[in-house]
Amino acid sequence: MSDLNGNVLQRSISKVFPNKIAADIAEILLLFFIGMFAITLHAKLRIPMHLPGRQGILFMLFIVMARSMSKFPFATSLTCLGSSTLLFFYTLGFNDPFMPLVYILLGIVMDLFFGLITRFKPSLLLIGLASGLSWAAIPFFRILIASLTGFPYQSITGGYAYPLFTHFIFGMAGGLIGAGIIIFINKKQHIN
Repeated sequence: MSDLNGNVLQRSISKVFPNKIAADIAEILLLFFIGMFAITLHAKLRIPMHLPGRQGILFMLFIVMARSMSKFPFATSLTCLGSSTLLFFYTLGFNDPFMPLVYILLGIVMDLFFGLITRFKPSLLLIGLASGLSWAAIPFFRILIASLTGFPYQSITGGYAYPLFTHFIFGMAGGLIGAGIIIFINKKQHIN
């Protein structure tokens, strides 16, 4: 486990894998599989509620936790690569052929935001904002894809403001919950 700056605490993967290369490979695989798990949950818990972005709560919770567990500055991209790879080979019931690309871009955007906030003292608010803005990048990318390809996204047919807003709110909530869990675990570890 690590703090929200990405600093890995002493009790980590490296104790299980004393070889640095093996530890790095294990960490990359863990991030990759967390991404696969997060997108599978996203697919299996889809309930038609007409609230675009609602799955951001669970997805961003896992992404923020994975990011905070890793020493890699590109941990979010690796995690979202796991999601994208699974979507590339198995659609999980999604009808969006661009979804693997969108999730790769989500990881890159989030890594950029997290790179910016680590220049400051990361706070719960900054992590929440980075998570919300990153998740809101999904409808932004869909708007671009629809403009370039004509692909009909149901979530943006009624306008752009609502899906951008709901994605931001749900992404922010998921990021705050994920960061809160990490803070709680770190405080428990320091007490023990």
